[in-house]
Order: sequence, then C-alpha cells, then structure tokens
Amino acid sequence: MKEIGLLFLVAFLGFFIGQVLWTIALIIESPLFCNQNIEDWIINLAFTLCSIFGLIGSIKMYKHKS
Repeated sequence: MKEIGLLFLVAFLGFFIGQVLWTIALIIESPLFCNQNIEDWIINLAFTLCSIFGLIGSIKMYKHKS
C-alpha cells in the first residue's frame, strides 16, 4: 500500500504544480519561461504526469483490493 500511496502523492504533486503554474501564468499574463510554448509544454507535462501516476495508482489499488 505504501507504493500506491506514493503514486497518488506524485499524482497530486503533479496536479498541484500544474495548477499553480497555470494560475500564476493567468495572473501575470506574460510567459513564465520567456516563451509561451515552453510554458504550455511544462504545464501540460505536469498535468500529464498527474494523470499517468493517478491511473497507475488506481490500477494497482484495484488489483490490491481484488
């Protein structure tokens, strides 16, 4: 269960980082990393990691409960 908890923790951190970067980008209205494309890719990567680790954690939890 510790491994599953770690996967969900990483998923939460990925979502939290993506949400914070997105909020900051909306507030300051200028690219955070000197280029809009780089900013979009970094935010997208954070949310992608969130979904991947969340999916893996969910599958492992389902197998553990079954």
